[in-house]
Amino acid sequence: MNAHAMPEEDDLHSDEQPFDMDQCEARVAELAKMKPIDYERRRKAEAEALAIRAPVLDKLVEAARPKKGAEDVADPFEDVEPAASPVDGAALMEVLRATFLRFCVLPEHSAPLMAAWVLHAWAHDAADISPVLAITSPEKRCGKTTAVSVVSALAPRAMHAVNISASVLFRVIEKYTPTVLIDEGDTFLGDDQKSDMRGMLNGGHNRLSAYVWRSVGDDHEPRRFTVWAPKVIAMIGSLPDTLEDRSLVVRLRRERDGESIERFRADRVNDFLPLRQRAARWAKDNVLSLRCADPAVPLSLNDRAQDNARAICAIADAVGGHWPETIRRALVGMHRIVEADEPQSAGVLLLRDVAEIFATRRGERIGSTDLLNALVALEESPWGEWRGGRPISTRGIAKLLKPYGISPAQDRLGSFYRPSDFADTFNRYLSEGGKNTATSASSTTRSGNAIQNVSKNNGIGTCGSYGTSLGGGGSNGHGGAWEGEF
Repeated sequence: MNAHAMPEEDDLHSDEQPFDMDQCEARVAELAKMKPIDYERRRKAEAEALAIRAPVLDKLVEAARPKKGAEDVADPFEDVEPAASPVDGAALMEVLRATFLRFCVLPEHSAPLMAAWVLHAWAHDAADISPVLAITSPEKRCGKTTAVSVVSALAPRAMHAVNISASVLFRVIEKYTPTVLIDEGDTFLGDDQKSDMRGMLNGGHNRLSAYVWRSVGDDHEPRRFTVWAPKVIAMIGSLPDTLEDRSLVVRLRRERDGESIERFRADRVNDFLPLRQRAARWAKDNVLSLRCADPAVPLSLNDRAQDNARAICAIADAVGGHWPETIRRALVGMHRIVEADEPQSAGVLLLRDVAEIFATRRGERIGSTDLLNALVALEESPWGEWRGGRPISTRGIAKLLKPYGISPAQDRLGSFYRPSDFADTFNRYLSEGGKNTATSASSTTRSGNAIQNVSKNNGIGTCGSYGTSLGGGGSNGHGGAWEGEF
């Protein structure tokens, strides 16, 4: 036989292979999951077992390993292991409140709301409305950055958004669902070119609308990105009106002589890990009941403020103790401060002054000229120097009232207004009337200074938003009317 003759085909497969192809690929996949040092120790033995050369195995394993591209960057945010044992929510709230007071000079009502907001951030998936925690001050050096830093030490997956664009921010939220912390918000929100950022922050208030749409890829495929995440904004001055309306506002003050607070140390943020673990455990144990919540909220709040309050009141009801009353008191107190600082539109200011004039006059009508003269005569009113130092005109009054559906009537004596024309508008737009302070048949006033009865959702029994229709947790867990003095 020729020594160089080719062997028969059957001879090539005469030796039984240790693994079939599927088994070989499965083994390579397992090796690809190993740490490099562990693989190096085993590569020769594994190659021999698979009946291949070690360099060939190296190439197969390298090809099977996941590629580290931009989409495969490790999660940069901390996932906290919840505490091993159930957590007393009321006691946890006390510690959170004390932590804020330890490092921040805060106005009355703010520390309880900040503590409740932290638990809201941990239980964020249970909410349908997410109020922004807005930290403002009239000047620099009032502790805004410190307050944001304390929140970052207590909140889940804290992300400091420094000099970030809207397009990056919504992609980060989509991928990582962090708690977004925006310091120096005046640099983000004050420029008209930042309207995308303002729109995104406004839209992120309501889970149903917490999305932005962008075209992606070479084919410009439309894609939806979520902007649903807990958010904190700190800035000098006032927030844009639409964003302030969606916020729990904390107005900081500069520390004065005699006020003693500790300096927050950023290098000791891990000292707060046990608090984060307790908050994580509390949220884990209560998220289901929070989803079915229907908390009572004070009637003295306007509609948007009531929306903001539901998330916070649900937390208060769930932790129990004195917190249901403390938080509702704090919400009313905060709302009064915000409303007192809120500039009135020219239309609302005119309605207030017209209401004052009607209250001091009797009669079924007032002529347009008489109304003009009465407005100009009001002390500290702008009507005497409305435009270029000249008084407002009857036409100017009519123009301001027109958006409210109020127009002067006409007869042979001239144009005039009737109090009855204003009744519905007064109830809707002035704080003296309407649902904001109106006393219902069931409301209670004590000592002339009570939080009036509450408004509550009609969706009792539905599991979609914060509240306490299940009855466990706070003293008002049934979601019914809440009354309280302060």
